[in-house]
Amino acid sequence: MSLENDVRRLAATRPFNLLPREAVQLLAFSCERRALKAGQSLFAAGDAADAAFFVLTGEIVLKAEGAERRVKAGALIGETALATEVRRGSNAEAAVDSTLLRVPGETFRRVLLEFPEAAAEVRASVWKRTRELIDRLEAVRARAFEV
Repeated sequence: MSLENDVRRLAATRPFNLLPREAVQLLAFSCERRALKAGQSLFAAGDAADAAFFVLTGEIVLKAEGAERRVKAGALIGETALATEVRRGSNAEAAVDSTLLRVPGETFRRVLLEFPEAAAEVRASVWKRTRELIDRLEAVRARAFEV
């Protein structure tokens, strides 16, 4: 795939869809391409997460606490690692031969410094999604303690 294809695909995915084209181009240029064979590990639960992974081709299986989720081309894995230091919450391995872009969190944050208006949009989006999560958690908590 070409850099232009990578830019187009990243630009269609949150949070990159909030960035101007020039910012997405900088990110795509800075990303490391990784090829995994079927069954090969991408990361393990508990690993430090310093980057997100964008699935270009193939399918990745995420496994945690007996649950399994499959993500296909066009998905971003580990978005939280773009914003802050976290640990991986699951194991991830290629279900089939796959190609990914490794998007370093440090690079993403540097790009946001260069595009402050886009950074404000990303912050607002993260805040909105965090607020929605908190509201859902509060609703679950309230139902759990209903008498």
